[in-house]
Amino acid sequence: MSERPGIIPPSVAVGGSKAAAAPVIDAPPPRDVRRAADLSRLLVSGAALVVTVLSAVATRAPARRAQQGLLDAATALPPGLRDGLVGAVQVVAVLAPVVALGVLVARRRGDALLRVVPAAALGALVAWSVTHLALTRSRPDLWPQALVGRGALVHAGWPSAVYLAACAAAVVAAGPWLDTRWRRTFWTLTVVCTGLSAAAAAIVPLEAAAALAVGGVAGSAVLLLAGGPADRPTPQAVADALVACGIPLAALRETPSLERRPGEGIRYSAETTAGARLAVRVLGPEDRNRDLFHRLARLTMLRHPADTAAQSPLAAVEHELLMLVFADRTGARVAEPVIAYPVAGGGALLVTVERAARPLSAFRGEEMTDQVLTGVWTSVARLQEHRLAHRALRPEHILVEPDGASRLTAFARARLGAAPNALGSDIAELLAATATHVGAHRATQCALAGLGPGLLATALPYLQPLALLGPARREVARYDQARARTAGAGAKRRTLRPGDRPSLLRDLSAEVVAATGTEPVPLASLARFTWKSVLGLVGAFLALHLVLPQFANAPAVVTALRDANWWWVLAVLPVTFISQAFSTCLQMGTIPARLPFGPTYEVQFASSFLNRITPSNVGGMALNLRYLQKTGIETGAATASVGLQSVAGAVSNAVLAAVFFTWAGRHHAGVHLHLPAGRYVLPAIALILAAGGLLGATPPGRRFLREKVWPFLRAAASTVTGIASNPAKLALLVTGALGLPLIQVVGLALSLRAFGGGLPFVQVGAAYMAARLVANAAPVPGGLGALEAGLIAGLTALGVAAGVATSAVLVYRLLTFWLNVPLGALALGVVQRKGHV
Repeated sequence: MSERPGIIPPSVAVGGSKAAAAPVIDAPPPRDVRRAADLSRLLVSGAALVVTVLSAVATRAPARRAQQGLLDAATALPPGLRDGLVGAVQVVAVLAPVVALGVLVARRRGDALLRVVPAAALGALVAWSVTHLALTRSRPDLWPQALVGRGALVHAGWPSAVYLAACAAAVVAAGPWLDTRWRRTFWTLTVVCTGLSAAAAAIVPLEAAAALAVGGVAGSAVLLLAGGPADRPTPQAVADALVACGIPLAALRETPSLERRPGEGIRYSAETTAGARLAVRVLGPEDRNRDLFHRLARLTMLRHPADTAAQSPLAAVEHELLMLVFADRTGARVAEPVIAYPVAGGGALLVTVERAARPLSAFRGEEMTDQVLTGVWTSVARLQEHRLAHRALRPEHILVEPDGASRLTAFARARLGAAPNALGSDIAELLAATATHVGAHRATQCALAGLGPGLLATALPYLQPLALLGPARREVARYDQARARTAGAGAKRRTLRPGDRPSLLRDLSAEVVAATGTEPVPLASLARFTWKSVLGLVGAFLALHLVLPQFANAPAVVTALRDANWWWVLAVLPVTFISQAFSTCLQMGTIPARLPFGPTYEVQFASSFLNRITPSNVGGMALNLRYLQKTGIETGAATASVGLQSVAGAVSNAVLAAVFFTWAGRHHAGVHLHLPAGRYVLPAIALILAAGGLLGATPPGRRFLREKVWPFLRAAASTVTGIASNPAKLALLVTGALGLPLIQVVGLALSLRAFGGGLPFVQVGAAYMAARLVANAAPVPGGLGALEAGLIAGLTALGVAAGVATSAVLVYRLLTFWLNVPLGALALGVVQRKGHV
């Protein structure tokens, strides 16, 4: 089918192509794009660089010994051979960049030079930083002596890893403008020179590997920022392929970029000498790379992704042609196939008959009549009866003609003999997509009319986000966000309830159950990894590395409890429950609407459990964000609330620390606190400014700011404004923010009193705040280990006996930290069963 004309209708194959005049080609000038190949290279190179750096830093002594062994093998070579290898590398290192620049200049590739120079500079800068900051200490001790007396054109230490990284980055950046032969030549020279330099002991092996990885990262980053030529056939190559496969082409017009869909190639509209109109879709290596990312993402997320194996562009269009033919035989109305054919440059094209039609996604809600939707579902029913899964069944892939008749297109991912999950996901995806236009009830009724109750009910287990492909999932999310925004527009301080968030998929499930008369069914288990399993793995890792060593203190805790005053120990017990009440007040004070106290209190206990197994309270913040979203709060407002809780907590800690330090300092001069804030603040500010400049300087960055950042900031500003105008909310916010650390100080003071410690409350507060500031910098959950050490050191410095301080801190942490683990785990299960998160 790929080497000869296929099923070309007589209206298309009219006349001979040899005698026809040259076709008219209407295509915009080529423009730079951001290619999937550059992203994949960036990810692979970045991973290689991270592995190299971690090998040098985390296993410094073994890395030094391994490189010393390679160095011994290199120095065992005859001196003349080593000098010859170094000389060959130095000659190539001088001549290769000159030849490469000459090739680009001779071909007038000025746009390539604008990528090569920045890429080389970036590669050199990154390689210098990595070499001097991470790899220097892993060098063998005898390496500098191995270079003494060795050399060729210059000293044997040149070309250095920095120079080789710059060359590798330049090769990557110039690659899209070079043909395969030149690209392979320069890559081979770069890799061989790096390997020979390491073999001759001119550079150490880890630095050689890091140089190549840095080159891949720097060159790919520049191409992603500035863009490069697309890996797709040119319009002239497409026209030549159409003529070669027997189509008498008269004109070829490329569709505007706004009408294209990511990952589906370039579309053309062709006209034959007989007046027939054809739709041409052209795939290239770029589309194959994008499909690879799609399949990897689904393979990572789903248990049974049911994706086809990697296909070349020609195999992909031939597969789609076969699916179109089979779909037509089922009785479904689909695009009429013509031929699949290869295109010069590694691409391929698929030709179908073009008709006057609009995609269903371009219809307004009132234009999507019941007749149109029922006709679409009738075609889908024919596919379902023959177990043909479309697997991209969305409105943009459905063409509606002026008379209301519809045709299905885009069968690139279709599959014969499909499994029930693929067939059910097809119905669920189209049902959700049409419901965003006409509502859940109408969409369900039209699907019922076209499918019948039996087929429609098969979608119930798959009315969930994971069953929808990316575009449909995003459309449903935007629809739910708009409904949540509308619901809260007129009542900023309404009372919220868990599960109040509008959910189109939940509404569709209810409509399908009512329409088909079936019983509700549980959702299919599609996820390969759930957040529960990930947290379980993280918790197990932390238990092995952080929690288990703490059991060494168990005998000391038991001994301390024997000598404690149990009435004071029991007085510490309510601190855990009171602290969650203050945390609930803080949560309720950061949302303009009214949250119910009971469910919010349960979620705070669950958050405290997640904070025990994740550093920097990341797990608790994620759970709070999910809880707020489930109550119907917009994502931007929910994120602003979680962020405001962190800011309020930081401010309250700083205020209380200043008060306690000042007050305690009047009575005791032994507490001193030094925080080199400028050491961290200035680099953070520089990083933020650099990221902002990068976003503002590139079109994708400006689009991200316009579509994602500004709406989020507006929602966050609306949340903060609503709280600032409500005195009751401010009171809750201040109470929760100040109450959380104060109740912990009270618990520590009570625990200290249980062992006979008579330290004043302000000094206990000073010791706690100092230890908390130190523990917050430790990347461990809840400051585990760091807080205990800081508390013991602070109390001892203030005059408490070492044994009393240790016992008091151990009991305090047992009742306020470890008690939260079983209680929080129980609360997490409760809020999950209730659907709060």
